[in-house]
Amino acid sequence: MAQRAEFSVATRNMLARRAGYQCSVLNCGRLTVGPGTGPHDVIDIGMAAHIHAATPTGPRGGSGLSSAELADVSNGIWCCYSHGKAIDADNGTIYTADDLRAWKRLHEARKGMQVHGLMPDKCGLVESITVRSPAIHGAGRTVELGMLNLITGPNATGKTMLARLLTTVSDPSYVATLSRTRDIDISVKWFDPHKHQVSTSGRGGEVRHVLDGVPVPYVARPYKATMLSINDFTQPWSLTTLAQQFDLSTAAMAATLNALPENSSMIKEIDITDAAVTFVVDRDGRTTKIASDAWPQASDLNLPIFVELACAHARHHARVEPTLLILDEFLDRTHDRRLHDSVLTQLEQESEHAQVAIISHHPSVVRRCDQAWTHTSFGETGQIHHSERSASRKPIDIDITATDPPPHVPDERI
Repeated sequence: MAQRAEFSVATRNMLARRAGYQCSVLNCGRLTVGPGTGPHDVIDIGMAAHIHAATPTGPRGGSGLSSAELADVSNGIWCCYSHGKAIDADNGTIYTADDLRAWKRLHEARKGMQVHGLMPDKCGLVESITVRSPAIHGAGRTVELGMLNLITGPNATGKTMLARLLTTVSDPSYVATLSRTRDIDISVKWFDPHKHQVSTSGRGGEVRHVLDGVPVPYVARPYKATMLSINDFTQPWSLTTLAQQFDLSTAAMAATLNALPENSSMIKEIDITDAAVTFVVDRDGRTTKIASDAWPQASDLNLPIFVELACAHARHHARVEPTLLILDEFLDRTHDRRLHDSVLTQLEQESEHAQVAIISHHPSVVRRCDQAWTHTSFGETGQIHHSERSASRKPIDIDITATDPPPHVPDERI
């Protein structure tokens, strides 16, 4: 019988400390250490669980890792007693090693934010994207996403296409359009609270979904995605078009707009008359009135107004469902570094609530996004770039993994 690759005391302590002594299972977060009944008593319900089993025949075993790798901190996840037992139930078939790694990484990211005084909402996240299509540069790689993400690279490497596909899980119109010239296949995994998987395929303009092995006409979205693009700067806006942009009714859009001045240092007043929207903003001590039908003439104020609106929208949705805010080259139209800094600071604050992904190749934006941001680069030096024209008929095949709350497990130890 193979000897168990047990965690050392130092490794166990490291896992507990990195987890903030809280359960790392997604949206559990139970504190695993605290005071006992007596003045010298301590209750400890935490345990260091193996992601890949300590033996080849254990739960999620047969990984091919060495004993040293199995006993390393990278192969451990800190859990409360109940979830530590639950993840190994049924020989570890309920949760995969990928699930556990995702939960650990996201939990530690949240703890890191809290150390700096930020309090992220308890929502699931889009955890990774696996690209298998030559139409998107970097085929064969898995892109891991954090709370704050910067995606860079030259034009025609598939960045925008990838971002658009992230928004199509519950709105397959983009898949239908693309599939007229190429085959589309997307796979999404999530928990709500049970594990689900939907496969979406597009062929000749027709879209089909298979949910947990059963064909379905449509899929309830596993996460909310809002995408703002560089073109949103130049279009006149009305209450109706704003509602369409953010997938809201006009009444909900009006309520969202009317709530902005209360929480904004820049937007002082909003007037909605019929479908016309007028913003009164304060920028550097100057008060400016901006009518939605004059949007292109106020380009230096469009960006922060839109970002404030998008953040308010994402902040609300993050209370009830996983939320992803995507800005596709939205910051690249301006060269104002101070504006870049203020917008990025606001997005960093909003990552307490919603996941943020920025697509940009502006040097000011790239330099400003520090270690708190997860960087992904498409089309690095020496790699071959696929132009949109050459890739226009190549099939698209990607996996998107979204994490959402696992089922609650009552504690049986106390």
